[in-house]
Amino acid sequence: MSRPSTRNLHSRSLRLAGICLAGLTMSVGWGFRGDYGHEAGAMVPGALVGLAICLASGREDWWRRASIMALCGAIGWAFGGQMSYGRVIGYTASSSFVDVAYGYAGLFLIGALWAGIGAALLATSVTQPRSYLERFAGPLVVLWIVWFALDLSGLTDRFSGRQYLHDTDWIAATSALIVAGGYVVLVPNARSACALIATLAAGWWAGYLLLTVVFGLRMTPPRSDNWSACVGLFVALLIYLHRRRDRVALRMAAFAFLAGGLGFALGDFLQMLGRAQWGPIAKLQALQGLDYWKWMEQSFGLIMGLGVGAAFLGRLRTRLAPPAEDQPPGHLSTIAAIFLLVVMIWINLRKNVESWTKGEHIPTHFFAIEVHWWFLFVGLLLAVAVGLAILRHRRSPLALVPPTPVGRAQLLFLVILWIAIAGALAQALPRLADKGVFFVHTTFWITAALASLIMLSLPFTAGAHVRQTMAPNDPQWRIKRGYWIACLLVPLLLIALAYLTVTSHTDPLSGSHLRFPDVTAPRTEQTPP
Repeated sequence: MSRPSTRNLHSRSLRLAGICLAGLTMSVGWGFRGDYGHEAGAMVPGALVGLAICLASGREDWWRRASIMALCGAIGWAFGGQMSYGRVIGYTASSSFVDVAYGYAGLFLIGALWAGIGAALLATSVTQPRSYLERFAGPLVVLWIVWFALDLSGLTDRFSGRQYLHDTDWIAATSALIVAGGYVVLVPNARSACALIATLAAGWWAGYLLLTVVFGLRMTPPRSDNWSACVGLFVALLIYLHRRRDRVALRMAAFAFLAGGLGFALGDFLQMLGRAQWGPIAKLQALQGLDYWKWMEQSFGLIMGLGVGAAFLGRLRTRLAPPAEDQPPGHLSTIAAIFLLVVMIWINLRKNVESWTKGEHIPTHFFAIEVHWWFLFVGLLLAVAVGLAILRHRRSPLALVPPTPVGRAQLLFLVILWIAIAGALAQALPRLADKGVFFVHTTFWITAALASLIMLSLPFTAGAHVRQTMAPNDPQWRIKRGYWIACLLVPLLLIALAYLTVTSHTDPLSGSHLRFPDVTAPRTEQTPP
């Protein structure tokens, strides 16, 4: 039996390092998302995992698309941010086996949708031609401006108040349909981009209407039923990718679907063990008083990131044919940079001011001006400076920007990562005396430091690991039997997690909920107001 060659060992070690990098960045990014919430918070781990995969690929064709990969990751993982899951976690804190099992099944579906949508859109950044991707520049800018105007004017809240529709984000889906239809009339060349936006919005509506309105399925009443809309959106995305014969994106969506579902279920299981003070947690004083909710968030991110990283950095890294560069880079890279370094950072870190104001950690007025206007002024100055630097670099290279694609990808990764870490610490600073809060942010810094070390230690030799390649529509990208066997074993795993959770405590944990009170044991569940 022959020994593996040095080159093969090197390739495997690079792949392992890249998978670890993806897991760590998604873990710390998901911890950040827990502090900032919703779609905006989920953009940060999505962008980071896109950049981690890009950097660890060893592929120059991917490095040249670093900002686009980060943008696709941010947008892809943002979709799941609309789903409500707090009450679903409450089901797993129950003492009823039926409710706990239902809770784990719900968390699996939410995590699976989150990762499946994110990985599918991330995959398109390395499978689709440059000309296809560039057509999204205009529609995405217009759509964001429309959403921003609706929120700023209060129209989103006003329309949502008049038509509740199970607390779903129907305003965003409807406006996306209108923007896609109007933009394609004005700019026919953007037909393919508008078609995808319209497909996702129509799928959103189809899933909500069919599952919640027609069949009356409600995962977590009285909370939002955006989950059903995300099911429709995901199915519509899969149909769209199938029609484009993008088997690679379908493959990535499938593997990420499984990784995300397992990540959320297993992450919550760790939280339940912590809250139940199970085994060594009850005996070791060092494990008392920690934020077990954060264990769930960061474990979810870690497992999901490892799975997504393994999918992208395995066969795909070495066998996928380079995407077609059928036109020179256009405006999309510039828009991606502005979005990642200005818009994404702004809509998250502005919540720091809200948190400081609510906690009375800053004055209400300064020189007779409300203090939030001072933060707004400083933020605008920084945004203008970053935007000006991006636009000037597009015309003539700036000395502070690395001249190589991989250097720019490294800089973008480190800037997003450490701004997120510093921003989260600034938000939590007044509460760092709390042991749980201090532990959480210590893990943030350690994880981010490890991710930075791994990234900086990667060998950046372009093309060294690319073998005979296959196009994205090659039938060999089909999903094999082992994957489907793994999917069939998921219900058994969820049942086992539910059994172990119920046996870890005798009474319902704080914040528990019952989904099926008529079939549960007569125990008192603790439901907060």
